[in-house]
Amino acid sequence: MLLLVACAARPQRPTVQSPLPTTVADLGAAIATAAERSDHESDPRIRGELAAEASRAADACLARDPQAAACLYGHAVALGLETKAHPTRASELLNNMLKALTSAEAADPNYDQAGPARVRALVLIRAPRWPLGPGDPDEGLLAARRAVTLQPQYPPNLLALAEALARTGDANGAKESYARARDMAQALPSTADRDAWLREADQGLQRK
Repeated sequence: MLLLVACAARPQRPTVQSPLPTTVADLGAAIATAAERSDHESDPRIRGELAAEASRAADACLARDPQAAACLYGHAVALGLETKAHPTRASELLNNMLKALTSAEAADPNYDQAGPARVRALVLIRAPRWPLGPGDPDEGLLAARRAVTLQPQYPPNLLALAEALARTGDANGAKESYARARDMAQALPSTADRDAWLREADQGLQRK
């Protein structure tokens, strides 16, 4: 996480934007990196910069291959970052994000370990319902089940399913999915992601 220091002590940021990668794969990776950094960033200004960086990479990716799952999925992720950076536009941005995820799932449902269905599930179960937003926990549960069907060994898919089950009133099913996610994560090598999945599973199992 970046430390917040006095403006006088912070070096000036370059005014020229850094060059973008040239391949679809690298552009997708750049978007994923921006999203990961944003998840651990508390400074709204920096989150806004990361959202703009991801949007620029997504636009470049779509310009290169508008049908590629990596570009469609990256566009959806970039819209998610824009939502965090500009909450007053959340409803519009989330609706566009869901459209991009639908296209990404049609292009390659297994991209990013069933990422299109998994992220769709999280948007639908966490967003406010109409008229404030596109939230729909029941539809989110269906998307989470698709993700688990496609990639049943991937802990985030099981965590998304657990959250969807909890939101739709199935406490026992949620705990079962949290337990499965924990078992799957424990079998993986130790990484920051794996540790985060274990924490989320443990927190889910501790809820009454």
